[in-house]
Amino acid sequence: MNKKITLLTIALALGASAVSAQSNHKSFEEFRSGIKGNFNAFRKTILDNYADFLEGEWHPYKSLNGELRDRTPKPSEAPQVPGTPKALPQTTPTPQTTPTPQTTPTPPIPPIPPIIPDTPESDGSFAFSWYNIPTQLPAIDYHISHRLSEPADFARQWRELDGARVADRLLPGIKSAVKELGLNDYLTYKYIESYINARFPEATPSSRMAAVHYLLANLGYDARIAVTSSGIPLLLLPCQQTMYARNYLTIGDGKYYIFAPEDYDMSRLGSERILTCNLPADAAKAAKFDLVLGQLNIPVAEHPFDLNYGDLHLTGSVNANLIPILYKYPQMPVSDYARSNIAPQLRNDLIRQVRQQLGQMNSDDAVEALLTFMHGAFEYATDEENHGFEKPYFLEETLYYPKNDCEDRAIFYTWLVWNALGHEAQLISFPGHEAAAVRLDHPLNGASYVDDNTVYYISDPTYIGSRTGMVMPVYNGTSPRIDYTYKNND
Repeated sequence: MNKKITLLTIALALGASAVSAQSNHKSFEEFRSGIKGNFNAFRKTILDNYADFLEGEWHPYKSLNGELRDRTPKPSEAPQVPGTPKALPQTTPTPQTTPTPQTTPTPPIPPIPPIIPDTPESDGSFAFSWYNIPTQLPAIDYHISHRLSEPADFARQWRELDGARVADRLLPGIKSAVKELGLNDYLTYKYIESYINARFPEATPSSRMAAVHYLLANLGYDARIAVTSSGIPLLLLPCQQTMYARNYLTIGDGKYYIFAPEDYDMSRLGSERILTCNLPADAAKAAKFDLVLGQLNIPVAEHPFDLNYGDLHLTGSVNANLIPILYKYPQMPVSDYARSNIAPQLRNDLIRQVRQQLGQMNSDDAVEALLTFMHGAFEYATDEENHGFEKPYFLEETLYYPKNDCEDRAIFYTWLVWNALGHEAQLISFPGHEAAAVRLDHPLNGASYVDDNTVYYISDPTYIGSRTGMVMPVYNGTSPRIDYTYKNND
């Protein structure tokens, strides 16, 4: 929920949420099971008749431009408290290969395991690579069309896949691989896409994308297949979160984000109609894609980091095989980067190091030491300068790239303030700037506000030379928005 706050101890009124009561004759679990069972039966009816829907009327829609999280430009250099010398890391981080901004940036290439050939194996498995990570699925015999052009073609391929029982034979293997690798909904889609592209390299994008859609729909997702007026196939994915900077269309009350073949110029969507088949309204009750990431269980290619400034020195290694997976990950709200936890073991080691080095300090002094570390341990650069496009970092990426900007630092800092030092913290945003606020054990004179009966002091890891309680002069009197709170019972 977006909340506006004013500086200097202005309390927020929080609305209470209503809770619906269930029938006296049924427990909540019985009620929920009944609803789920009814929907599953309805969903099966949709899947059983999906080919008929594909063969029916395709409705035209207009693409809408992707939303931007913040249109205000970020500063080209990190702001500094007047008179503060430029902070330089005491230990220079290991040089990284950072993409040079260009029309189509290429991701950094970390060390990776050898690519397994995309071929059936003698043991009945089909080996392929997913972001250059070796993996495999059952080798089952089926085919897809070479090209799909008309609605009847999409319907025919669906019927052929159903007739070959592809979903029944393949989905158990996909579910097993997804669980083993720790993939979320979005990466499940990317995994299936990699499999289909490897399994049918000679087929056109329309046939491959329709096959991906078939598997996603049978997994229970509300994925839709579409085509542009010029015949380009599209996949439409609804998400639990806002997906920034990506075109979408609205069907009913839902947003469906548009995914096209790699070589398609997305700017063309503004001049094209998008057509997709009509489905029953309740089809939208199927699963939406969750972008939050949990632990990824992938092969490790260790990449060392060494960050040292002030009273804190963090060392270790981050799994470089994560970087290509995350490089063009969809942009989502800052809160969802904060809620993701991709490498728990690495994060636990960071907590251990911070507590070991700052644990003997007064608690508020430890917060200040961590803030000072954030000012000097990294170099500043905007995403546009680093990558050529807006790219918030997951915490693990901040340990890989030598430069970062305000939201990356705020995410990294607030996570450590809460998890290593035990102080409640909030991610807050001003126009063009992501910052932080923290709870202290002792009051001080400085910029603060009250939220949920807790006093939070502005504590900005990008405002070089600042102390907790200081806000950039340009934001004096500006009400920031609370993006995420680290607190018990979140």
